Amino acid sequence: MKRTTLLLLTAMSISGAWATEGNIKGKILDKNSNTPLEFVNIKITSQSDSAKIAGGAISDIDGKFNIGKLPNGQYTITLTCIGYRDVTRRFTISDKNQNISYPALYMTEDAKMLKEVTITGQQSTMKLEVDRKTFDVGSLVSNAGQAATDVLENIPSVEVDNDGNVSLRGNSSVEIWINGKASGLTTDNRAQILEQLPAESIERVEVIDNPSAKFSAEGSAGIINIVLKKNRKAGYYGSVQAGADTRGGANTSFNINYNSSKLDAFASVGYRHRENVGKTDSEQEYFNTHQYQTYHGTSPNLGNNIFTRAGLTWHLTDKDDMGITGMLMTGKMNNWQFLPYHYGVIGADMDTRMMYRRSHTNGRMLMQHVEYNYRHNFTERHFLDFTASYNRWKMNMDNLYQDSTTYYGEDAKASEYAYQSRPMKMNNRNWDFKLDYENPITDAFMLQAGYQATLSHENSPQESWIDDTWDGVNKTEDKLYYNRFIYDMDLHAGYLTLSYKFGKFSLMGGLRGEYWKVNTESYTWDQEHDATKRDPAFKKDFFKLFPSVFMSYQLTPNDQLQLNYTRRLRRPWGGQLNSFKDTRDATMISFGNPELTPEYSNSFSLNYLRTWTQHSLLISAYYRPTTDVMQRISWQNSADNIMYSTTKNIAKSQSSGLEMTLKNKFGKNFDLTTNVNGYYYKLDGFSYNIDGQTITGEERDNFQWNARMTGSLILPYDISLQLSGRYNSRQTTVQGYRKANYSVDLGVRKNFFNKKLNLSISCRDLLDTRKWQTYTETDTFTRYQLNRRGGRKVNFTLTWNFGNNNSKKKGKPDGQNMQDDDTDMTGGYSGGGDM
Repeated sequence: MKRTTLLLLTAMSISGAWATEGNIKGKILDKNSNTPLEFVNIKITSQSDSAKIAGGAISDIDGKFNIGKLPNGQYTITLTCIGYRDVTRRFTISDKNQNISYPALYMTEDAKMLKEVTITGQQSTMKLEVDRKTFDVGSLVSNAGQAATDVLENIPSVEVDNDGNVSLRGNSSVEIWINGKASGLTTDNRAQILEQLPAESIERVEVIDNPSAKFSAEGSAGIINIVLKKNRKAGYYGSVQAGADTRGGANTSFNINYNSSKLDAFASVGYRHRENVGKTDSEQEYFNTHQYQTYHGTSPNLGNNIFTRAGLTWHLTDKDDMGITGMLMTGKMNNWQFLPYHYGVIGADMDTRMMYRRSHTNGRMLMQHVEYNYRHNFTERHFLDFTASYNRWKMNMDNLYQDSTTYYGEDAKASEYAYQSRPMKMNNRNWDFKLDYENPITDAFMLQAGYQATLSHENSPQESWIDDTWDGVNKTEDKLYYNRFIYDMDLHAGYLTLSYKFGKFSLMGGLRGEYWKVNTESYTWDQEHDATKRDPAFKKDFFKLFPSVFMSYQLTPNDQLQLNYTRRLRRPWGGQLNSFKDTRDATMISFGNPELTPEYSNSFSLNYLRTWTQHSLLISAYYRPTTDVMQRISWQNSADNIMYSTTKNIAKSQSSGLEMTLKNKFGKNFDLTTNVNGYYYKLDGFSYNIDGQTITGEERDNFQWNARMTGSLILPYDISLQLSGRYNSRQTTVQGYRKANYSVDLGVRKNFFNKKLNLSISCRDLLDTRKWQTYTETDTFTRYQLNRRGGRKVNFTLTWNFGNNNSKKKGKPDGQNMQDDDTDMTGGYSGGGDM
């Protein structure tokens, strides 16, 4: 009893001590555009002594601030920002009113200052948050007239290889989303979609390198979220754009938006024509046969596609919104490749034979996305959100290979010809259902919960027709290379996260459970036509838990420290599970492995964020151990001396690194963003028995680093100049390494008629150095490969902006209507969570 009484008295005394301190929070908005203002200086002073500063802060990316530890008393809050009129409010902290909240504080531009200042401000290319980095696409001139693939190449720590594969911090296990969802993108099709998605439709790119339990556990490196444009300014407005490049490409687009108090609508359509010439080299030497194989060739390619989006959102009531959006992409592509394969004995004066291969791929593709959304807002941040979407991806490809082989020396004989036609159809579709609930139970306590279901199906048949002539006039079906691959995956996931804030300390813990089952079938020609010969479907199911913990501490108003832990996974995608042998590359036969299992990672990160008035610094240290690593391995079969390649769960790995992102703003005319990422990677050794022979890989470890710097400068006469450079150090692979590379991009933009019209000129790969060189070495062979997608390219893009976005919506803006004068205002308790 004595102990209980003592604990109660202690708790009461602590509560009494807490009660003597209050806090003030709010959100700062631009009155004209109703958009958040970041880097606003906030100062709290005593009303009795204006020289006595009681607290201060700088608004974050969302225009929000929260200042605590204010003793009872009367205070004045002052907001200052270059180019805006100062705003002051008076408030009182007392025992009965400890928490002051301003849902919206509006700042107006200072007309007098704007007249005197002739320098035009520019939007920052990057914004830092503790859980993500956000990159503005429109502010980078080099993105004008480009595709999403080119946009991602401009993002620090993101890399896109010659085949369109995306990696983050050196890890290719990364999820790519559109508007917060997969939106039909899979590992099988996202390279093609990103190559066609026009940059002018993208508003920003968010990089979430350590997602919480609220997000899908897929992607051990994190999530890259592409947010498409959908503004909410009142009135109607839009733009028309047209462009061309020095390689024969062209693009044009039109978009329009209309917003009112009851209805928001948008529509856009774009056409894109691409032309390019890639380059590929390969040199191989085989130790056991003392032979070599080389080729050096070009890969011309072109494509045409139409991309269109449209959406409607009805504001049914003040608390209910219902919307439907759609996205459609259709197009075709033509790729050619001309490769002379040289074969011979190492050290000999001439080849023993040469095979000339001409390959042509003609493809048509269709991508469809339809989404329905309903949201009910109980209060500003207490809501229930439901989304249902249907996604479809279809691509029909006709692959043609023509070989002509000539023999030399003692083996000289008549030339031989081979013709192979490989029609292939990819059909993917999935349904996605998502329900999210968020409830700020108190100012300090937040609950988030949700459920997600994804039902996916793929059916991809391919045929093969062959002949021993160059033109295939007598072609017959090659039944040995017929294949139909069927892949089904159903995923069900639920999550719960709880957030609590105690003074300067914040804690969020979450748990996500995912159950998924996989069904794969691979039919030969006989099995396709006789169901009794089919092998049983390969089936697996899994259930895993994925916890996450986020802890942050506000050291000072300008310094924040955060420690995170999440568990992630990487599932094998459809093509990696298909056992069918692919012979498109004459130097390598590749096939999938239905026995593959996911790889799992535990991701830890420690972040430090420091902000100044015009500068910010984010330092991130991370550590990621991974089990059951999936890696593609290659070997030469001792029975037929042919090279084979497949994917295996081979070993464990460890990744650790330090990333620094520095954003400097020098006045209003120069913005500099610097990103440096250095990481250590270690892959354990492995040993496998394949085709009766042992395939081994030694333990490999190395240190890699990359750096990216982008400078933006505003010049007189409303001209902006941007220069961006990137360097990637040498990178270790499972059986070799990739050589270091670097590139530079340059862009210039000129505005006319008060920004109604602008011309952008950009040069991609200014120094013509963007290429990938890979070296592979085992006990039996060595291989060098060079690939490049194109080379230096100059783009010209003209954009006309139109519309009337000055009209105001009826009703209240975000939060509630607030006065803009300097009269006293009394704060109150906020119904929402932490600002």
